[in-house]
Amino acid sequence: MARTAHRTHDRRIMIAMTIYVVVLVCVWPLAKAALEPVPKIGYALAPVLPLLYVIWAMGQKILHSDELEQRTHLIGIGVAAAAICVISIVSGFLAAANAMTLAATSAVLMWIFPLMMLVYGAARSYAARRYGGGACDEDERLPLYLRLLWAAVLLGVAAAYLYFRSGHAEAAGMVLGMAVTIALGSAIFAVRRWRRQRTPRE
Repeated sequence: MARTAHRTHDRRIMIAMTIYVVVLVCVWPLAKAALEPVPKIGYALAPVLPLLYVIWAMGQKILHSDELEQRTHLIGIGVAAAAICVISIVSGFLAAANAMTLAATSAVLMWIFPLMMLVYGAARSYAARRYGGGACDEDERLPLYLRLLWAAVLLGVAAAYLYFRSGHAEAAGMVLGMAVTIALGSAIFAVRRWRRQRTPRE
């Protein structure tokens, strides 16, 4: 895939996920106040639409990739699925033991897909580097630290919403922890990129 196509794809995914967060924060809460079943279902399922676009776009990208890229995508999907399974199981057990409220568990589960996308991207990048395509692939895409920073900002907005608007302090703390961790990862990758660009000049 050409450099422009890679960056266009990354931007489209980022825009779609941003729309997802905006719809989740601004539109989805209207479902609780709606009295009629049709508007209630419409508001409740509104965040699904940008996610369906992301799934379609990812499928198109994988279908048009060569065999090596498809292999790295498969590794990324496998690692992401395993990570999400662990998070879902932990949340389920905490909810069953009343250590985490059902409402907080539901709030965490709504952020499963964005987290899965993040883990998938990191695992796929790692697999690409192992097969020798990481440097070239990274040059064709938006810098990893910018993608991570964007994800951290989105999660930060989600944490603020969960805390100030919904009152889910437990879920807000968990999401904020993920945001801080991802922001630190973004800083690390930004420093690594800066050093790598500076080294040839010395």
